[in-house]
This record gives sequence, C-alpha cells and structure tokens, in this order.
Amino acid sequence: MDLQILLELGNIGAGHAATSLSEILQQPVSIDVPKIDSLPTHMIPKFYNKHDCPTTALYTQLRGESRCDILLLLEVNEAAKIATMMTTAASPEEVDPAMGASAIEEMSNILVGSFLGAVSDFTSVKLVPTPPQHVVDSFDAIIDNFLVKQSLVSDETVVFETQFKRGEGTASCLLMMFPSKELQHALIEKSRQWIGNESTKADKPETICPSESTVNISNCTKL
Repeated sequence: MDLQILLELGNIGAGHAATSLSEILQQPVSIDVPKIDSLPTHMIPKFYNKHDCPTTALYTQLRGESRCDILLLLEVNEAAKIATMMTTAASPEEVDPAMGASAIEEMSNILVGSFLGAVSDFTSVKLVPTPPQHVVDSFDAIIDNFLVKQSLVSDETVVFETQFKRGEGTASCLLMMFPSKELQHALIEKSRQWIGNESTKADKPETICPSESTVNISNCTKL
C-alpha cells in the first residue's frame, strides 16, 4: 500500500473529525496526522516500546465483508487531556470519571467514523463501524489480548499517529487499523488506479502549433 496516499486519507479524515468536534464544542479544534507507520502486526509491542504504560483503548470493528478491526490507543494522561477538551472542563481533575469515559467514546466515534469515511470515499466500499468497546489496562496487556485474535485476521497494521489541539492544550493518540485481505486489496487496487491516472495526466502529450491563425496538423509537434 502507498503510505503517502493513506497519510493523505488520514489527514482528510482528521480534518472532518476536527470540524465535527469544533461544532460540538463551539470552539476551534484541530487534529493533525504527522506520521503513519505500516508494520507486521506481531511487531507492535516492540516497535512502540510502551509495555507497562497505563493505556486507554477503544476497540471498533467493521460490519460487512470488508472487515477491519480498529484500535484507538491513548496513554491514560493523554485520555484525560482529551476528556478535558471534550467536556470543556478547566482541568482533568474536574472531569467526572463517567462523563470523561463517555466523552472519550464520543471522540472515538467521531474520529474513527471520519477516518473510515475518507477511506470509504476513496475505495467506494461501504464501511460501517460498531460502537466502541472501552478498556483501561497496560499497553502490552491490551495489545497481547488483541493480537491473539488479530493473527487470524490481518498480518499488517497501519498506524496513524494523531495529535489533538484546542487552545494551548494538546493530546496524542495512536489509531491502529488492521485491514482484512479484502480491504487491503481494495486499497491497493484503488491506489494503483489513482497513481496510474496521475501518471497519465503527467505524460499526456501536449500539442503545440507554430501559428494560432494557421492550424495545419502537419506543422504540429507532439512533445
């Protein structure tokens, strides 16, 4: 898969999510996707080296044939920052735990839905997510439990590093997508078509005539 195309899709999805959050909160919110990684699923724990880090995770699946499991991971302190942004509280300490959990789930719905909307528009494949499941544990415990099932579904993981900004506050998270072979194939084929169309535009011959007043095909040159 062309990571540059996926990064562009991620930025489109992040832009849509930021617009939705800004409307909900009635104040500017921006979401950036500065980095994307693609790696074998079993390498995730070693690659991110977070191990015992307390982590909030939200797990979503896709309904239908184009299966894709999605895991949104936030360090607990980063989740507290986002809950503060979502509830417009003055500080994380002022956020009610139940309200904070609900705010994180709503943020996940918006972010994942926006990312999937961008991918769906690109591939013309309908992608409908399930409601997120919410869990708090160590990074490795979450990943290890998740990968037992994932090994049967996908051997490749696409990870978007995402950063939220509201006012002077920032918070980061990882959005992991585990696309099935069918969805990977759809992304690859659509990417090839897109790249082919761009190449055709670039290579298309331009016809130049020596005189605008006298059009004679024999005098025209193809570059």
